[in-house]
Amino acid sequence: MNPGGDLTTLGDRARERTLDLLERAALHFGKPMPRVEIRFDLGGRAAGQARFRNGRPPLIRYNGDLLARNGERFLAQTVPHEAAHVVVFALHPWGTRPHGPEWRAVMALFGAEARRCHEYDTDHLPGRRLRRFEYRCGCRRHLLTSIRHNRALRGQRYLCRRCGQTLIPVDRP
Repeated sequence: MNPGGDLTTLGDRARERTLDLLERAALHFGKPMPRVEIRFDLGGRAAGQARFRNGRPPLIRYNGDLLARNGERFLAQTVPHEAAHVVVFALHPWGTRPHGPEWRAVMALFGAEARRCHEYDTDHLPGRRLRRFEYRCGCRRHLLTSIRHNRALRGQRYLCRRCGQTLIPVDRP
């Protein structure tokens, strides 16, 4: 059963609500908001995501499954959450925290609760599976996720909490 309704209809409503909120912010702040691209292709447990790409319109990705399962709650909570990120970026392109005071002020303008995380039921969704890479220090072996491994490849240093030495990758044969 689908308590929120049909995804196509809900998707249209989410798109319309997003654009209405951006228009409200444009009128309030006296500054045009950027044209946004909206997709419903986000997977996993995240409800929404705002991405800012050089030379391209901001992208808002919504989780279509969570939208379909949570309908009105999603429209009332997640849509303003992501639209607020676009507004803050348009007003302050650099130097703001993702859920800082500027974002909270825009959420208040939208009449939405300024929450960083959603509380939708995600038990039916698969968890994120990250590949692990083996590293070592002077006292033992460590497993770093693919995210930390890629950061290490770009020069980020990770230290062992026990011995304080820099972690180095274990060579694969």
